[in-house]
Amino acid sequence: MGWALRRRRSGSSSPGGDDEPAGALAWPEEPLSTADKSAVDEYLSTLDTDVNDCVTICWTSGTEAEPKAVPRCHGDWLATAGGCAQAAGLTSDDVLLSPFPMTNMAGIGGMFLPWLQTGAVFVPHHPFDLPVFLGQLAAERVTYTLAPPALLTILLHNEKILSGVDISALRKIGSGSAPLSPWLVRTWAERYGIDIINFFGSNEGTALLSGPIDLPDPDQRASFFPNYASDVTWSTPVAGRTSVRLHDPVTGAHVTGPGRPGVLHIAGPTVFAGYLTSMGEPLDTSAFDDDGHFRTGDVFEIAGERGEFLRYVDRAKDLVIRGGMNISPAEVEGLLAGHPDVADVGVVGVPDEVMGERVCAVVVPGERKPSLEDLVAYLRERKVAAFKLPERLEYADALPRNPVGKILKRQLRESLE
Repeated sequence: MGWALRRRRSGSSSPGGDDEPAGALAWPEEPLSTADKSAVDEYLSTLDTDVNDCVTICWTSGTEAEPKAVPRCHGDWLATAGGCAQAAGLTSDDVLLSPFPMTNMAGIGGMFLPWLQTGAVFVPHHPFDLPVFLGQLAAERVTYTLAPPALLTILLHNEKILSGVDISALRKIGSGSAPLSPWLVRTWAERYGIDIINFFGSNEGTALLSGPIDLPDPDQRASFFPNYASDVTWSTPVAGRTSVRLHDPVTGAHVTGPGRPGVLHIAGPTVFAGYLTSMGEPLDTSAFDDDGHFRTGDVFEIAGERGEFLRYVDRAKDLVIRGGMNISPAEVEGLLAGHPDVADVGVVGVPDEVMGERVCAVVVPGERKPSLEDLVAYLRERKVAAFKLPERLEYADALPRNPVGKILKRQLRESLE
């Protein structure tokens, strides 16, 4: 099997781009020969490695606190990459365009290692540049890529951007880092025939994914993840080796029935072993419960007729508590993303003397500015409960996001003070 990696960036005279550093080594244009592969095999035979050896150190996103060091071993990455490759149905015939740096789960486990496992073509892209990215989609005949929900939303709201770009080879897009709206997943399928794969993960390795094999309905795929604790057999190879539990955020009691939100605790081959404090010191495992499950801080609910789904609610720290009622900003954001005048949206709680908190929507407008009344009417048409409706609207030119596309809610709240 020969592996190919394309370094060309469309419109660049230099093989590695205009900013290629001095002394950079050129990747060979041709696949490895039999002699080259034998040399690699001989070198590998001299290495003393173990599947549990640390191979990378990633960093948490730091959206609400200081980033933490996350060591990942060979086994972690093999399990993660296998699940990602299977969900996308990757083979040696695919062309992968990776817009993420090789420093996190998306770049390493979602793209780089699936390429190595399948022998497909790998097209790097970083830092992100939309015209170059779109040019690569067409020029390289890309079949699979990753994109954050915000970018996918912008492209749907601005059809002119894609009108002159040939994306006919593109068949699947992986997305995550923020909840997907049913409108987004459904519209990409209906307008372009492209399946969106819904990933829930972090550098700590919490890996849930909804692909078209298990959830062919776009609305379900946007809203739900497989509940590995149910009696349903799922296609992903990590399902049978992953344990998921929900725990009441107040009492800590195990949640086993639908309709009750609980914090996700997870254990399995994709989950890290603990945070790195300093080299040579024991790992910090304080984020794990007594049964060895990682406490993610993310709130889910059990859903489906057989309890076969998990529905993402929100980060526990991002929930808006209005008059004692828990409101998921992610739910409201996902619905408002489908409004034709909303290019991007973030929802946060703002202090209120009477109710404790009220819902505030921060909107990046499209061609026209929607009013608060417009947004409320849009949500009422979708049968959203009255206590979840925004009571304040602010406009922004752009939302604060980290490098992987997550909204920095702390900064957003601070900007409203």
